[in-house]
Amino acid sequence: MAARGRQRSIIALSGGVIAGIFAGIVASLYGLLSTVARGGDPWVVFKWASAPFLDDRAFAPGFDAGAVVLGILVHFAVSIAWGALFGLLVFGANVFRTLVFGAAYGVIIWFVMYKAVLPAVGLGAIAERVPVGPAILEHVIFGLALAIGFLPFQRRAPTV
Repeated sequence: MAARGRQRSIIALSGGVIAGIFAGIVASLYGLLSTVARGGDPWVVFKWASAPFLDDRAFAPGFDAGAVVLGILVHFAVSIAWGALFGLLVFGANVFRTLVFGAAYGVIIWFVMYKAVLPAVGLGAIAERVPVGPAILEHVIFGLALAIGFLPFQRRAPTV
């Protein structure tokens, strides 16, 4: 019985990690497209997550290899962490519940990141300047991509 629980956890975590990578790619592409559509600097999309470590360098216009690499690494580390937790929380749900929870989870992620994590790492002022609607939309898209990316790993929980 313990082996079955461990196997479920491994599937949920590994599926969540892969879904987190997928959702991180989707969120990056969405951010890139929306930034370019607004006439913004596309490199900032890849650099912003390095801001806790590189301060203003993360928001400077143009290409900066160190900031881009660090930003991508931090972005995907966060995406993977949220994905792993998602996998543990949703494993065993049906497709509809997985997708609905994914959208709601995106809103939860937005709230936690913008109200707790970003202020804790010194980016509270930046978080306050981001328009709420577009930020929530971006995180709902992330949550839905997370859910879609997790579906191949989803298993119905056995009823006892």
